[in-house]
Amino acid sequence: MSGVSVRGDDSTYDVAVIGYGPTGVTAANLLGARGLRVVVLERDAEVFSRARAISTDEEVVRIWQRAGLAERLKPDMLAERPLDFVDARGRAFVSVHPTSRGHGHPPQMFIYQPALEKVLREGADRYPNVEVLLRHECLRLRQDADGVELTVVGTADDSVRHLRASYVIAADGGSSLTRAQLNVGYEGRTYDDRWVVIDTKMLRPWPDHDRLRFRCDPARPAVDCPTPLGHHRWEFPILPGDDETYLTTDDAIYALVARYGIGRDQIEILRATVYSHHVRFAARFRVGRVFLAGDAAHAMPPWIGQGMAAGVRDAANLCWKLEAGRGPARRTAAGGARLLRGRAQAARQGGHQTCRARGAGHHRAARGGHPGP
Repeated sequence: MSGVSVRGDDSTYDVAVIGYGPTGVTAANLLGARGLRVVVLERDAEVFSRARAISTDEEVVRIWQRAGLAERLKPDMLAERPLDFVDARGRAFVSVHPTSRGHGHPPQMFIYQPALEKVLREGADRYPNVEVLLRHECLRLRQDADGVELTVVGTADDSVRHLRASYVIAADGGSSLTRAQLNVGYEGRTYDDRWVVIDTKMLRPWPDHDRLRFRCDPARPAVDCPTPLGHHRWEFPILPGDDETYLTTDDAIYALVARYGIGRDQIEILRATVYSHHVRFAARFRVGRVFLAGDAAHAMPPWIGQGMAAGVRDAANLCWKLEAGRGPARRTAAGGARLLRGRAQAARQGGHQTCRARGAGHHRAARGGHPGP
């Protein structure tokens, strides 16, 4: 291959993590804290600059607490905000105040994902046993009885490296190249409902901008959602007859939010994109020594941050078992295999239940009903 530098590399790791979003970076922190030697492969040069997930819960913060990062993350979150269901005139007919379930953190917190990922990556930097290779992609995996060989390309200079790991966590997203390499199907469905998601920066805040509102207007329902660090999000369903391309233009967005008294001088539009909502599951979560995690394993509608939360829970569920499986004298091969096999089975069962519930909830919300818990 012309212009490509290929070098042999005897680097050997306990775990290779493919993908450095919330799932991958959580895994890097948890494995690093447990003393495992880890390599992270991420194709992008830096944190994605726009928000995607905008909410998380106390269970996920407990996982980040385990990594020693909860108190660094929480100052950049909005916690204990009320939730209102309002009619077409903006009058609340149901108000909910989240109640703690005893996990030691607020039950629901709004986040700004780029800031959150920055702190999580700084956390991984604490560990000399965690090596992060940005602008690197895994081209090929080859497994044997003792581990996985990864062929890795550096996209900045087209260099090729060969790495070896005892296990691989593939957290490389819904369009996972790793899952495709493993020839694992991605079962499920895509809902017909499509939504336009609008992220903004607040220039002049308005009254009650920090309340979450489900606007149950039969003419056009909407989610009106606070996000921290001076940001705000709106979500609107695409209605029959709508021009999707026009709905993502500045003029259309300003017209949509003007219904709530928001002027052009009050917000700066950062991003507007149209989403289809998927409920999908990998046919298998494990192939030999490779584990799929996060969106690579399961996808659900972006509802109350549960897509991201499911990936973080995957990392927490898997990392302690990878460490335990290589414990004193590596215990027994059979015992380690049973432990990891149990993780894959339990995660897939839990993923099915969560994705189906969230998918059904979002489908109801699109029709003006209660979205579910």
